[in-house]
Amino acid sequence: MDYWKYYINGILADRNIEDVAIVGLSDNKYVWAAKPGGLLAAISPQEVALITGQDRKMLLLTGITVAGKKCNVICDNLLVDEDSVMDVRSKGSDICIGKTPKALIFLPGRKGVHRGALNQRVHDMIVSM
Repeated sequence: MDYWKYYINGILADRNIEDVAIVGLSDNKYVWAAKPGGLLAAISPQEVALITGQDRKMLLLTGITVAGKKCNVICDNLLVDEDSVMDVRSKGSDICIGKTPKALIFLPGRKGVHRGALNQRVHDMIVSM
């Protein structure tokens, strides 16, 4: 458990990052690690199932919820090999979602942080995991 605490603290040391959550993809679709007291700790298994589901067109039309917060899907390459990233926007902030073989990484930026910076950070995290 200490590993996750240090990993999360290392991510949050970046002043562009507002919150973080790492969520399992297999049988355990629950939050593995998150910012203490952060909103993303409330991500549900149902939200994970919708985000990783096969009906991609509906995601673009209706959006998704992340920890109960409504988000619009800006770019969906989550199931595309060599990219594995989805960009979403909620009121006031962008959230980048990255997919590894075993987990999803949720990384929202602080207000005004462009999603390109978040994408690069998530890609680095995917490679390191």
